[in-house]
Formats: sequence, C-alpha cells, structure tokens
Amino acid sequence: MSSVSAAETGTLFGHRPFLFYFWARSFSSFSRQIAAVAVGWQVYALTNSAFDLGMVGLVQFLPTAVLVFLAGHAADRYDRQRVVQICQIAEGLTAAFLAWGSFAGWLNVRELFAATAVFGTATAFEGPAVAALLPGVVPEGLLQKGTAISTAAFQVATPRSVARRWAAWPMP
Repeated sequence: MSSVSAAETGTLFGHRPFLFYFWARSFSSFSRQIAAVAVGWQVYALTNSAFDLGMVGLVQFLPTAVLVFLAGHAADRYDRQRVVQICQIAEGLTAAFLAWGSFAGWLNVRELFAATAVFGTATAFEGPAVAALLPGVVPEGLLQKGTAISTAAFQVATPRSVARRWAAWPMP
C-alpha cells in the first residue's frame, strides 16, 4: 500500500488540467449539496410534511437509478467534457430558476420537485462523464493518486461525511 507523497501531490496540483478538474468537481459537488439542502428546507417550510421532505430525496435519486445505463452510454459515446458542461449549465439554470422563484415568492412545491428532478437527471449524466474524464487530466502514472484526491474532495463536499465527522466530535 502506498501513500500520497508531497512531491506527487505537488505534481498533481501543479498539473493545470488536473487542477481545473479538481476545483470544478469540488465546486460542482458542493453547490449541488447546497441546492439539495435549500430545496429540502423550502419544501418543508411550504408543507410542514416530513413525507414531502423525504420525497425530495427520492425525486433526486430516481433519475440516477433509472438512467444509470443511458448515462454511462452517453459518457462513452459523446464528448465527456461537453456532457459535463451541459449538465452543469442545466444545474446552473435550474438554480437560477429556484433563486428567482424564491425571491419573487411564486415558487410552489410542484416546481421544487421538478427542479429536483432536473438536478437528479443532470447528476445522473454528469457522474459517469466526470469519472471518465479523470484519466485524461492526470499526469502519466498518477491516476491512483488523482483518483484518491478527487474522491476525497467529493467526500468533503458531501454533507453526510461532514455530519459523520461532527457526530464523532467529542462534546464538552
């Protein structure tokens, strides 16, 4: 078992394509998590229903489960960078729609669920394409290190890992 040395990590972060990939994946994952939490809060604020709050998670997960094979095929068949760009544009436009509707006060639960489905669909297609991009952006011989660092960044951006860390934190 090898560990990531400082020189190898420096090589990875000194490699421009990996650096762009790393920050794009980190920010995309983090913003997706923020949107999921915001939508959940808003659905609960509008309905006061734990069932509806649970349905937000289901509506976000279902497109990934249903589209898993189609999304993998799209990542193999089409330009992966373009697939990721389209997915992130769709997520950005959906987030702008949610922000506009929230500030204007006309957003309802049906529209929140529709936006959640768009996020889930974009995530379903973005995931395989992003994973398939990694071998093309790391220097020769550093794919395992790049995968480890990229996965760690994804885990840091995910609230579940943050919640587990806080739950394990010793309380005074």
